Amino acid sequence: MVSEEQKYSRLVVMASLSSIAMALILVLAKMFVWFFSNSITILASMTDSMMDLVTSLINYLAVRWAIKPPDEDHNYGHAKMEALAGLAQCAFISASAVFLLVSSVNRYLNPVPLVNIDLGIYVTYLALILTMVVVAFQTYVVKKTNSQIIAADRLHCQSDIYSNVAIIVSLFISSTGYEIADVIFALMITLYIAWGVHGIGVRSLDVLLDKKISNYIIDDITSIMMATPGVMGLHEMRTRRVGNWIYVQVHMCIDRNISLEEAHAIASKAQKAVLCKYSQADILIHMDPVNNPEKVNNIRL
Repeated sequence: MVSEEQKYSRLVVMASLSSIAMALILVLAKMFVWFFSNSITILASMTDSMMDLVTSLINYLAVRWAIKPPDEDHNYGHAKMEALAGLAQCAFISASAVFLLVSSVNRYLNPVPLVNIDLGIYVTYLALILTMVVVAFQTYVVKKTNSQIIAADRLHCQSDIYSNVAIIVSLFISSTGYEIADVIFALMITLYIAWGVHGIGVRSLDVLLDKKISNYIIDDITSIMMATPGVMGLHEMRTRRVGNWIYVQVHMCIDRNISLEEAHAIASKAQKAVLCKYSQADILIHMDPVNNPEKVNNIRL
């Protein structure tokens, strides 16, 4: 029987491989069209696809590493590899954006007539179809696994759908004689790539710098724990997220007049209640004895 961990690993790996296959097909197709059309928009799109290919390869390697279980030297697992992969993506994407910016300015200063525009439109339709298929599969995988890296890749692919629509519009306008549209839309794609760098970089740094989880989840976990009979209060809660896992450390106030066994049972019950809703959570509870439990009604997080 296949375990949940095996199902998770298989789905995220398949989702990563689907992105690689799509990006490789599109790079080759757009390279062919760019060679015969001279379109700077197709060059921009091809560069974006090359960026997607590199990103997908990095994601695949990161996924393969991140799903490895904790070992003797890495007690918390390897999930931070996703964030390191994100920073590597930023470097590749930034280089692509600079290349496109230089190419767009050069094309504006030294115009080149566009030819075989129909080829560009056809390959962009192909890109739209392939991207929508991959997004549909990634949506299924995210629903089943809640994988952060696949969700990020899906978001990028969804943005590519709009980018491909913009390319079709650009090529159509250029075919009517307004070839400056080719340069304008190439610059728009460059700005889109730069915005993508910002998003990936921020998310990666948040993980590496152990940014706390959302206030909504913190409040929800607090409510679940406080609803457990015997829990008098909580304080000094610390949280962080790595991959699909959230880590919670908290001090829990418990009546000092009960036995250690009873106090441990209360803490365990609170922990299990949280895990029922947040199964991928690692919770560490420090029990603090209190003298007057009826007066402990504040929660300091």
